[in-house]
Amino acid sequence: MSLSIRSIAIAVAIAAAIAGVKFWQSHLVSKGDAQGATRVQHAWDTQENERNAATARDNATKFRNAERTAHEDAKREAARRARDAAAVAAVRSLHTEIARLNSRPDPYPTGDAGLVACAREARTARELFGESAGAYQELAAEADGLRDQVTGLQDFARNVCGAGKTGGTVD
Repeated sequence: MSLSIRSIAIAVAIAAAIAGVKFWQSHLVSKGDAQGATRVQHAWDTQENERNAATARDNATKFRNAERTAHEDAKREAARRARDAAAVAAVRSLHTEIARLNSRPDPYPTGDAGLVACAREARTARELFGESAGAYQELAAEADGLRDQVTGLQDFARNVCGAGKTGGTVD
């Protein structure tokens, strides 16, 4: 019997050794998994922090560029308003001069129909010139407004939408 007890003891010892090795192996795998998970999480956090920092930099650049674009738009608008006011004043002055010229008495003798026709044609020409000057001033003001709008949109697209990208303005 001693052989079978001994065999059983050896088998139990071998089983205990195998169980211990398996337990130790499981412990090492768990430890490796935990270390790997920590490394992966650290790499993920680092990458996420870098991405957040880059996004914050891009947003700050876009904000500064948007402020600058808005300021430049306001300056263009003020300059355009000043030009429009000067043009309106010039057209008003022209209309005043036309009215003055048209209100003066004809210096020609009353019997000459040719001179009267010339005076009437001059009056008509002055009125047409005044009307065309007013229309030209309105058209120029509209064109200036559209030019400023396109310039502002191009600046916005380049400096704000394109900030942080190749070709965009980065300050």
